[in-house]
Amino acid sequence: MIGLKKLGVFVVLLVLLGGGAALLFWDVGGECLSTLRTGKAQVDYLMTASDAEGGIYALCRTEEGYALVLGDQNGRRTARWELTAEGLPAQSTPSVLYPAAGGAVYLGLYNTEEETAHLQLYRLTERGRSAELLLDRACTGTSLQEQMASVRLSAFSQVDNVVTFAVLEGNTASFYQRTSADSGLEQLQQVTQPGLQAATALSDGSLVLATRDSLLRTDREAVSLTNGENIIQITQAGTGVYYVDGASLKVFYADFADWKPYNFLDLEKEDYDLDDCTDLWVTRDGDVLLLMEGNTLLLDRGSTVSDLSGMLCRPAAQCVLILGGIALGVLALTMLLWFVVCEQRQFRLPLLVRWGVLFGAVALLGTAILVRGVIRPASQQMAQREAAALLGTAAVQASQSHDGQEAGDLPQLLGDSLAAVQGGLYRDAAAALYERDEAGVWTLVADNAGGMAGSRAELWAGFDWALAEQARTAGSAFWSCTQGGETHYILYQMVGDQLLAVDVNGTGLLAASWTGCQWMVRGLAALAVLLTALALAILCWITIGLRRSLHGMERLAAGERDICVVQGGGDELTSLTEDVNALSGALQAVDRQQNELAQSYRRFVPERVLSLLGKTSILEVDKQTFVARDLATMMLTFQFPPQVYEKSGRELFDNLNEIIERTASIVTQKGGAVFNFAYNGYDSVFEEGSAAAVSTAVAIQQEVLDINRERELSGRPPVVVRIALDEGSVMMGVVGDENQIEPTSISSSFSVVKHLVELCGRLEANILCTESVIDGVKGYGSRYIGKCMESGQAIRTYEIFDGDAYEIRKVKETTGGQFSQGVYALYSRDFAQAKRIFLSLVHHNTGDGGARYYLYLADRLEKRPEEEISLDSGL
Repeated sequence: MIGLKKLGVFVVLLVLLGGGAALLFWDVGGECLSTLRTGKAQVDYLMTASDAEGGIYALCRTEEGYALVLGDQNGRRTARWELTAEGLPAQSTPSVLYPAAGGAVYLGLYNTEEETAHLQLYRLTERGRSAELLLDRACTGTSLQEQMASVRLSAFSQVDNVVTFAVLEGNTASFYQRTSADSGLEQLQQVTQPGLQAATALSDGSLVLATRDSLLRTDREAVSLTNGENIIQITQAGTGVYYVDGASLKVFYADFADWKPYNFLDLEKEDYDLDDCTDLWVTRDGDVLLLMEGNTLLLDRGSTVSDLSGMLCRPAAQCVLILGGIALGVLALTMLLWFVVCEQRQFRLPLLVRWGVLFGAVALLGTAILVRGVIRPASQQMAQREAAALLGTAAVQASQSHDGQEAGDLPQLLGDSLAAVQGGLYRDAAAALYERDEAGVWTLVADNAGGMAGSRAELWAGFDWALAEQARTAGSAFWSCTQGGETHYILYQMVGDQLLAVDVNGTGLLAASWTGCQWMVRGLAALAVLLTALALAILCWITIGLRRSLHGMERLAAGERDICVVQGGGDELTSLTEDVNALSGALQAVDRQQNELAQSYRRFVPERVLSLLGKTSILEVDKQTFVARDLATMMLTFQFPPQVYEKSGRELFDNLNEIIERTASIVTQKGGAVFNFAYNGYDSVFEEGSAAAVSTAVAIQQEVLDINRERELSGRPPVVVRIALDEGSVMMGVVGDENQIEPTSISSSFSVVKHLVELCGRLEANILCTESVIDGVKGYGSRYIGKCMESGQAIRTYEIFDGDAYEIRKVKETTGGQFSQGVYALYSRDFAQAKRIFLSLVHHNTGDGGARYYLYLADRLEKRPEEEISLDSGL
């Protein structure tokens, strides 16, 4: 039974986490599954192109903007650029893609963020992270299709790093060139030619213009297009140009030498159906890149057709790794949570938390599934129904109002009518009129996007031959499809013998429909919250009684004692709360006794001493307690005039305790620990080193100045406090017998400071320290005072005079250099010079005990030069 329960918990956790991961990684997981299952990506690409070296490029739309995929002619992906450069418009329609030499890519976009579109040309570098705006031209027209048809970019060409292109506006072509990476655009010339359809500039500077009835080269005679050719794309290649005839679906080549075009490649093959063509590009070798249905890339070399679709999607190995990583992550997290909940008994989740989280997770997952699986499809169906109704109505009204007029005006009239619909949701509607010949070939009659009449319908992304035939039979057809990652709604309506096609980008419609469905999302979320809250309320009602008593026990276990749990009802829970309250009272009594005992212990062994010993309680201390650490040591002694020691016992101890209390409190505040209280001083150590010890010594001497002023005002004699400092290894432990123990410290530093304290009286110095202390402290007034001997070693000794009276301190600061010269002269055995210096110092400052002592020592050593020179000389 327990095993089944654990298995059920594991399955529930796996389902919840798996569902959450599926929703979180929906797009990435779907793309990987599609790649593994069909070999094609879910991403719809918009355009394709190739560079002079044979590299293949494909442009797709992403949530952040655009991405550019690079590959080779074997279908292997070589790079992916995320076009994140600052300045690229958030809402746009691609116009042209041209990979130039040197790694730069030219990208033409129609910026549709405003009501009037702008044709913009960018030069992309640094893998799409940098974009230079080269051209910004405002469009004209009512609908978006009309605006995009008013200004177009022609084919690009490049010779010796000079990129040339033309901007077509009606029958005028304006040619521009960019000569280097540091230069802007340079306008070359403007050419006006009736019926202009395409243009390009050749390497020799001449221009090629394609009109409705001729192919014109500026330095040669025109080639007449007598068979109804519609030139839709021109590409320069070597000593000639390739162009695509939209009427015959053939690629022609015209050599510069004879300037006569001949058929080079036929685009009608059994290998592919041009009805699925999204974009095509003629390479410089005359091959044709065909982007089919947005996810299939073909390279037509004439005799063979290669499938390059592999570069459009992630490698299969990468897809396997991504899906495997997601699955392993879900499994690992499931096992971790299952182990924590079911196996790790030390970790117990409250009943309210465990089931509350479960209910919340189920509600969240269920809401997400309903939103994605029900509400979103419903909003998409609403948008499709709205588009079908409006497009059908608009098409019928336009055809009725158009009766008796030119057929070619119908798409323009319908496009303008849809563009005027409130909200601008149909602003980009593309309308076209097609006719069918006896062979079943559909050709363009007119459209609102500037298309050439007579071109094959297959060249338009929104045309579908099968649905056109269906509309021809049924009178109309409506469907939706995905183009470039965006949903499009397409209506076919027969107008006499002609087919009226309307293609609307459904992005705005879907957004508006989704906004209209937000009340459903909010209602579903509110329902989920309500059900979860109701479940939590029931769980809370079930557990609240027991939780009160358990909470009281937890507080007792955590150390709280003043606990009073209130529980009504008169049942077993009430008895449990009464027992908890009784236990609280008993524990409070025990705590009071322990606190009183601990307070008594702390008066003999302070907490700071316990901390230095590495203990938290006096109960942990025994004779085995021992530590050795590098600490700063301080010895403090004080002395009253003899009359104080002749006073009665109470008055004497009041004087002693006054000095000890006011100085020892400073030690404690500065982080020191006091040992070995005596009637005339105490020892202390500092864990924070010399800086804390010196700061404490100076603060104590300044406090002593205040004490003596207070004693003088009250008619009491002053006290003299001497302090010595050193730093070194200190052993701390506990000594005593079975009945009594006390902490103590042992260190050679205490012998040193004891010696220095004795020298303080002789030198009338308030603070003396060793060289190890003064090296670690900056910013205090000090001077080198000489050497003393301790255990056969010379100890360099310094005086810190920051705690002296102001007058004495200022004189010592002023005469510091002279004092050092005197010490140097003495230790150099120039006793006469030393006497002169110290005599002068004493003359100016009779309160300088160090100078007086050195004057005495210089005089003695002058008479007894054989004696060793130190502060201990003359004793």
